[in-house]
Amino acid sequence: MAKGKRARRSGQDNPWELRFPFTVFVVHWVLIQGAAWLSMRIGTPNGESPPYGRMPGPMAGLAGIIVEPFRQWDGLWYTLIAQTGYVGGTQSAKAAFWPLYPWMMRSVSAVTGLSLETSGYIISNLAFAAALVILWRLIRLDSDDEIARRALWAIALFPTAFFFQAVYTESLFLALAAGALCAARLGRWWVAGVVGALAALTRSYGVLLGLPFLFLLWDEFGSDVKRWWPSIVPASMPALGPLIFGWHLKRVQGNPLAFVDVQAQWNRYSAMPWQTMRCAVESCFYLGGEPDGVRWDWLHQAIAAPGVVSDPAWRMSVANSDVLELICTVLFIGLALWGVKVLPGWQSAYVIPALVIPLFSPSEVHALMSMPRFILPLFPLFVVLAMVIPSGWPTRIAVAVSTALLVLFTIQFAQWYWVS
Repeated sequence: MAKGKRARRSGQDNPWELRFPFTVFVVHWVLIQGAAWLSMRIGTPNGESPPYGRMPGPMAGLAGIIVEPFRQWDGLWYTLIAQTGYVGGTQSAKAAFWPLYPWMMRSVSAVTGLSLETSGYIISNLAFAAALVILWRLIRLDSDDEIARRALWAIALFPTAFFFQAVYTESLFLALAAGALCAARLGRWWVAGVVGALAALTRSYGVLLGLPFLFLLWDEFGSDVKRWWPSIVPASMPALGPLIFGWHLKRVQGNPLAFVDVQAQWNRYSAMPWQTMRCAVESCFYLGGEPDGVRWDWLHQAIAAPGVVSDPAWRMSVANSDVLELICTVLFIGLALWGVKVLPGWQSAYVIPALVIPLFSPSEVHALMSMPRFILPLFPLFVVLAMVIPSGWPTRIAVAVSTALLVLFTIQFAQWYWVS
């Protein structure tokens, strides 16, 4: 493991080998698509939850089999934004969703004639394939090939990795963030700046790419800040993301900070991280009759009567139990802390704020809402995971369990049960 100064900076001794990341992508796609196909033939779909109560009609033909299971939840919000933009006044809930992805959906749909949902599905899958290729290059700049291979499999087979295939921003953000960091790692600062700005237009966290950029500037130029010029200019470009989005919201809604103000509409509030973790365990709110803390009643029911697992009420209790959110949060905080010891500083600078900041804004519905999804683009955590799980039977068990959960959560998501 290389820390500090850049070992293997150019990566010329490890040329791009597209076969491996492409294989990972194909296995990921077939597995998740198969689970989605299965979801259309088993179980009972849960009640739908479309934006503003507007549920689009079923998709026809092949898109109804391939795309429709992956447009649920936020996917329909992105589709609505691609259709109507951010109009709706300062109270529009759409301002919580950042603009690059729906803008791309609209552009692809206009060029190809495909539906917005299909366009989003194509963008997500192409972006994930690109992300795997970039990560295959980037991770090997600081780790050996075996760690890189294990990390890519960990990302692709993680229990919530179906979001990379859904009409969500996880794939696009991962591709752009990894691309920006890879360019910065190789000293190509203007490429890093432009791609970083695009990442910051995709998700709010993109603006904090400036932190790992600063670490990489220090690695490259040292403490003589005069040498940072002009690279500091593109390294600052992620700040353009919220500036551009704020300007657009000011123009269409009259409020440049609508993406901040709208969080209350999504039941988020301010708290200290330890308060958030307490609410994740003990329950602090009962919005709509559902507590926000972790519950284990579903597990006791399954042990007492295994046949209950096919019951919609049991599946709903699993979905609302907050167990996945708590386990993922604790796991990845632990991996991040270990990563401080074993990862280059710039990777920890990318990861740690992404785990800490959501703890300051929990949700009354699920205290750790969306954490199992938010961590997906934090690839250094999967590098640490690849390091800490021993090879041999521990890895085989971890892969089997993770893959089984991935299939089950894909089915849950496709049938309108909350996952993350």
